[in-house]
Amino acid sequence: MAGSPPRSDADDDDGAPRWVKVSAAVAVVLVVVFVIVHLAGGGMHGHTP
Repeated sequence: MAGSPPRSDADDDDGAPRWVKVSAAVAVVLVVVFVIVHLAGGGMHGHTP
């Protein structure tokens, strides 16, 4: 369209690169798993078997 500015990159919706979004998603998943493991009672109880 004549009224819209040209887009140089279709993936650049909010300015964050894809690797930042993927890293944030992985970090959130790891934190959620860590919290669930600790709430379930399987957390770090010590180093002895």
